[in-house]
Amino acid sequence: MSGAATALSRAEIDAILDAHFRAEVAGDVEATLGTLADNVEHDVVGDPAGVLHGLKAGGVRYGNLFSNVSGGGHEVIRRLYGENFVVDDKIWTARVDGELLGLPGRGRTISVRILHVFEFADDAITRENVWIDGAAAITQLTATTTE
Repeated sequence: MSGAATALSRAEIDAILDAHFRAEVAGDVEATLGTLADNVEHDVVGDPAGVLHGLKAGGVRYGNLFSNVSGGGHEVIRRLYGENFVVDDKIWTARVDGELLGLPGRGRTISVRILHVFEFADDAITRENVWIDGAAAITQLTATTTE
């Protein structure tokens, strides 16, 4: 991260993240991309596609996610702020109609912990690093039901 950017306040960071997560919950690729810098680095740890660079690649990843998963919401556990970065620890709830982590969702709703590390410059996200509790997601997607 370059030190040349003007430091954003917590309120400015929160406003960017609120817009970002609101767009994700709505499944709106364009609005989600609107919160990202043109040269964004998007890293979902463990994703076979690896680290992606730029809006076009990020749009493909978000489009795939939104076609499979409907965001239900999130509960922030803790946010740790630094100069133009934040660590966002939350519980994410979503309905999986398609696939997630290579598993069919069959319309199940899951609730898993996600850790994001975001970096910012010029009122946009320049880097998004995502860590998902894959074990919890897999457990919920593969659980047998007694209905």
